[in-house]
Parts: sequence; structure tokens; C-alpha cells
Amino acid sequence: MTQPQPAPRRRPRKQIPTPIQLGVRPSVLLVRGLFIRCPACGGRHVFRNWFAMVERCPTCTLKFERVEGHWIGSLGLNSTVIFGAMLVVLLGGSIAFYPDVPLGPLLVAELTLALVGPLVFFPPSRTLWTGIDLLMRPLEPGEIDPRFVVVDPYRDRPAAT
Repeated sequence: MTQPQPAPRRRPRKQIPTPIQLGVRPSVLLVRGLFIRCPACGGRHVFRNWFAMVERCPTCTLKFERVEGHWIGSLGLNSTVIFGAMLVVLLGGSIAFYPDVPLGPLLVAELTLALVGPLVFFPPSRTLWTGIDLLMRPLEPGEIDPRFVVVDPYRDRPAAT
């Protein structure tokens, strides 16, 4: 009795980082995100209003919510940035006015930053987080219009030797 031949093992495709796929530096992805643009193409109009983001970029069709729970990272980023700004205000005010630190104005500044800061930084935190996510996880087929991809891992793979 002959034994069945095992199926040939398929090697996983080599992942190509997103900056190489798009032909941009990693810093470009982050700066685009910081200025409320699509990190992949730099396109504008990615928000319907201050709190509602479109599902896909109108220019390159990048899907912004790449996985379920994607926006939890932007909330963490927003919190970290605002807490950092509050720390800078607290330390800067304390050092500048030492030893007679005016608690009233410093408290007003901290509360204003705590209440207004997250609202102001909301759109940049979402697009910046998408840029960070693109740096951590390469693009998959169908996530973006192929015309914006310079190096496609499926199209540009080396010939088998």
C-alpha cells in the first residue's frame, strides 16, 4: 500500500513594510496623520465633521478602521498626549513661579487643558494612529487603491529560481 504524498509546504509571503509599499519615508506617514490627512496618500477631507471620520479615504480608498477595535489606539494616543501636555504645564508653571506657585491660575489652566485638549486633539489622534498602525502592520490586498502602491508584494515578487 502506498502512502499518500504530503502536500507541498507553502512558504508564507514575505511582508513588505508599508513605507516601502507606498514609496514614502515613515516620518511622512506620521506627519500626514498629524495634519489630519490620509497617512497613505496625503489626501484631505477624511472627516465629515469634527467627530465623524469617513470609512475610506476619498483619494486612495484606504480603509481607516483596518481591524475591529482599531480606534482604541487613537484614544490611548489622545490620552497620552493630553496627559503629557498637562504634565508640562504643571511642571512649567511650578518651576516658573517657585516658591510662590499660584494654585488658582495653574488649576484653571490644567482643567481647561483636561476638558478642551482631548476634543481639539481628537481628529489628529485618529489619523496619526492610522499612520502608526500602517507602520506596524503592512498593507493587505484590497485595503488601498493599487495605483498608490509602488511595491506590491503580490505583483512584484521575484521570479522563482
